[in-house]
Amino acid sequence: MAFVIRSALVVGSVVAALSVTSTQCAASDPFSNLTAEVAYSPAVENWFVIFRKLDRDHTLLGACVDNNVKVTDCSAARQLHDIIEDGKTQNGLALIGHINRGVNFMIKPVTPSGWLSPVEAINGGGDCKAYSIAKYFALLEAGIAADHLRLVIVHAPAQSGNHMVVAALWQNRWLILDNLTLVLVPDTLSDYVPLLVLDDKGVRSYAR
Repeated sequence: MAFVIRSALVVGSVVAALSVTSTQCAASDPFSNLTAEVAYSPAVENWFVIFRKLDRDHTLLGACVDNNVKVTDCSAARQLHDIIEDGKTQNGLALIGHINRGVNFMIKPVTPSGWLSPVEAINGGGDCKAYSIAKYFALLEAGIAADHLRLVIVHAPAQSGNHMVVAALWQNRWLILDNLTLVLVPDTLSDYVPLLVLDDKGVRSYAR
């Protein structure tokens, strides 16, 4: 019951926030259309490594729920699989909110951490990158189209250092999924300053 009430409050907060935003079309990327491809940087290298690991985790999830395949350690994969399957029973905003909440509570906060796959993060904990990558993967597995998802490296004006979040496109609005809150905030209402955006097409930088 507590989960249902809390989820309803989170969804209600998002609907209220969206009601005050404009009706213009969403940008092709969250925060801005003004992005340019990054051919090489440490973030590009790290993202390509993680992108390959996402395929590995996808295969592991399938093996761990297949009774005909023997896998020695499936605890983390099954936890993630359960959140994804529960999410699939919901639609739209409820699905996005469920994944955001589930991953926020599933991963142990460890700062700083490297770039980790979802299963690695569940096993050992991680920082904002781990939460964001796990949410990106879980939303893909739950059926959200790749072109509706982005990872965004941002700067928070009130904090030192950079931060990573997920952006999901819902009803022509980019919503920010953040390990620091359960509320899904529209990008147009966020205080974050975007630096890089990552997706299945690569890495792009924002114009400054």
